[in-house]
Amino acid sequence: MDGGIGIKKLTALLVSIFILALISGIGAATEIIVQPGSSIQTAVNNSNSGDLITVKPGTYTENINITKSNITIRSESGNPANTIIKARNSGTNVFSLQANNVKISGFQIVGASRSGYAGICLSSCNNCTIENNKLLNNSYGIYILNSKGDKLSKNTAMNNGEYGILLGTATYNILSGNTASGNKANGIHIGNSDGNTLSGNTIRNNNIYGLFACGRSDKNLIYNNYVNDTNISIRNGIGNAYNTTKTAGTNVVGGSYIGGNFWAKPDGTGFSDTAVDKDGDGISDSVYKNITGSIYSDYLPLITNRSETVNPVAAFSASPTLGKAPLNVTFTDSSIVHQQHGNGLLETEQTQQ
Repeated sequence: MDGGIGIKKLTALLVSIFILALISGIGAATEIIVQPGSSIQTAVNNSNSGDLITVKPGTYTENINITKSNITIRSESGNPANTIIKARNSGTNVFSLQANNVKISGFQIVGASRSGYAGICLSSCNNCTIENNKLLNNSYGIYILNSKGDKLSKNTAMNNGEYGILLGTATYNILSGNTASGNKANGIHIGNSDGNTLSGNTIRNNNIYGLFACGRSDKNLIYNNYVNDTNISIRNGIGNAYNTTKTAGTNVVGGSYIGGNFWAKPDGTGFSDTAVDKDGDGISDSVYKNITGSIYSDYLPLITNRSETVNPVAAFSASPTLGKAPLNVTFTDSSIVHQQHGNGLLETEQTQQ
């Protein structure tokens, strides 16, 4: 009788172990590898929550729709230059996200060129991460719409038609370390969006506005950004701030303190280009008052040492170099002197005869 009871207990134990094995297998995360010639969309369709989709270097021509939450799509190399996703249809977003906790990283994303479409569009998405991507030749580089708690970091949006990065009714998102440069219209546009934080971003050489903050955007914190554009537009809104508390740490232009923003212009006439810093702490001695006529001021605007000559490059030419003596020769000094200016180097050619 005891033997029968022992057999029953052993059988029950084995059944329990089998059931636990099935349960643990159902929820296990999987890595899905996508090779050139295969489809990223197919990998997304076959994925489950927690899965990692790794894309091998190559060029993929498709538009990708993501409605599954909690997945990661990354390039294997982490280098956007060798893992390229081109829109098959220029009138559709290259990546369309309608899910939460999705991460996309390491891609060059191009070709959603029809007006209103983006390289990456997040629509009603929460807590997604968009990191280390390069957005080129789209209408919008990255578009965050009706989304909350997303993180954009280390992305580059260049040569897009309308916006580098656009926030529309987007709340409590974090944009850090991104570059919006050389876009045909606007760099970073904050439209009707509240509670967002922008820091460590580089905004420069955009054709219409570098930075635009609409008057219906409230409680945004914008600090430690490098802004070098002919035009910016800061509307009033409620409760926005353009500097944080002065804190020790390397700022966006290499100074020793985090504070406000670096406000430059390509022609060298921006506030930070001309402000005075007598104590040498990298913070202007004066406030940047009423930024572009708004009610807001940057109380800790950044500056740099604007003229530091380094590494001259010698270049001389002579003409004529052949002839009978006595020969009159004209020497031309075309040496280039590099001057540290703001966030980069200016080249000044010196020509003497």
